[in-house]
Formats: sequence, structure tokens, C-alpha cells
Amino acid sequence: MARTFAEALAQLCPNASKTIIAGIVDNLHLLDHAGINTPIRVRHFFARVCVETGGLHAIEENLNYSARRAHEVWPGRFPTAASAKPFANNPVKLAEKVYGDRLGNFAAGDGWKYRGSGLLQNTGRENFEEVEAATGLPVVANPDLLRGFPGALLAATIYWSKRNINALADRNDVAGVCKAVNGGAIGLADQKAWLAKAAKVWPDGAVIAFPAAPAPAKPVPVVVPDPAAPAMPPQATPIPPVAPGPSAETGIPVSPAGEAPAVRPVPSAKPTSSGGKAAVAAGVFALVVTALAAFWRHVTELLWSIF
Repeated sequence: MARTFAEALAQLCPNASKTIIAGIVDNLHLLDHAGINTPIRVRHFFARVCVETGGLHAIEENLNYSARRAHEVWPGRFPTAASAKPFANNPVKLAEKVYGDRLGNFAAGDGWKYRGSGLLQNTGRENFEEVEAATGLPVVANPDLLRGFPGALLAATIYWSKRNINALADRNDVAGVCKAVNGGAIGLADQKAWLAKAAKVWPDGAVIAFPAAPAPAKPVPVVVPDPAAPAMPPQATPIPPVAPGPSAETGIPVSPAGEAPAVRPVPSAKPTSSGGKAAVAAGVFALVVTALAAFWRHVTELLWSIF
């Protein structure tokens, strides 16, 4: 029985965040659109993604480092653990130190604002600008869009495609993929370990089913009325039945809200206004005219029979 993509990801990362797996599965068409749709490309993509996200555990960079760890990750900025001590366990301050005034960051706070985000940890204002230019999403003003879905996967596929990393994956160039993603060899050993696991999940020849991209919402058609068409009569709005109660002033049933009921009392046959008298006179006149016409027709027929 073929496994679903969610089951494949769970096999690769048993401790993965269910939210992250769901976010990937719900947006699988983005992988297909980026050409990450063969077993070897999928293996390399998720091997590096697992390095960047700690095994699909987080899509936002955790900068709460100890002094020793900061020294290990950025030895050029912190030659010793002692030099990193002022930034230990202070994510915002550390982000400004290691990302400020580079990667397109120039304003105070950019280092933290544009910290690593998404499945490939897009970092720096320039990488957020790249996503915005490709998609139109306002991620520069709203960087949290890359810390959720579909932004987290979309940003990763854009980064991957812009650097033609599929070609490196096709050549099985693990070091090349690592360098293309982070500019060096950080995490290369872990990437190789994840790649070996991914080879068991998506071996050569495996069939990977990708859903079709969702169709864009159809615009609501605007109907322009034809001036030559006859006007439609207004439609009466039905009034829901209510339990009437007598009005304290008139004794006429009214709704609980004080409105007159849908069925009005039948008016008296006796006219009560000048308008009613005119209607009666018109009716009498019509009867007289009809009677005279019938009498004249009868006389005419009688005369024709005599002569």
C-alpha cells in the first residue's frame, strides 16, 4: 500500500512537529512547481531542511545560545567563548550582533526582524525581499509570514530554485547543496546523515504523487442590466409568521417587536373616505353603460328582424 507524504515525513522525522508536517502536506504543489519532484531531489531537499529545522521541529531560528555555542557557530565573530558571553541567552542582542549590517540589513532591529525563518531558514532583509519580489507577498513588512504556512515552504522553494540547487541534487553533490544553502559547510555531517535516512523513505524509482495546484478563485461576474429589457417588478419580502398579541391601544394584533402582523384586518365594505366613494361611483357608472349597450344591441336586432 502506497504511503501518503505525511507518513513518509513521519518516517523520516518521528519527532517532527505535526503542524509542520501538515503545513508541508497542505502545500505539496509548491514542491512540484519548483521541480522538487523526483526521489533524489526530494531526498536532498528534505535532508537540508531537516538540518535547518532540527528534524522538522521548528521553522524559526532559535538564537538563545550559550556563549560556547555562539563561539562554535560564529567563530569569526566570537574568537572565544568569553567574547560571546555578553550575548549569551539574549536572542535579540545576538541577532543584531551576527546579522546586523549584512545580508541586506541596515536598520536597527533588522537582525532580529529578519532572523532565519522558513524551512530553509531564509535570513536577512535581502532574502525576504527576494521572496516578496517573486510572490508579491508583503514579507518585508510582515516577516512572520515566513514563520507559518504556506510562507515557510514557499520561501524555501524560491531560495532553492533561484540557486538552481536541483542541478546539484541531480549530481548527488551533498557538499554543493550545503554550500548553496548556507555558504559553507555548517551542518554538512548532519545533512549526510539525514540524506541516508531519506534514501530509505524515497528510494530511486519511488513514485511521489503531487496534488494539482489549487485553482485561483474565480471572479464574481458583473451583470450589466440590459436597458431594453423590461423592468422586473419588485419582489415582496415574505414576513415570517409571529405570535400576535393585542395592542393595548387599538386591540389589533401586533408582533412581539411592536410591528403590525403580516395579515391585516379585512376592511369594511362600506367606503370610509372620498377615495372609496369615487370607486363606488365608478363601478355604478360602468354597470349603467353595460346595461345601455345591451339594451341598444337588443333594439338593433329587433329592428333588423322587422325590416
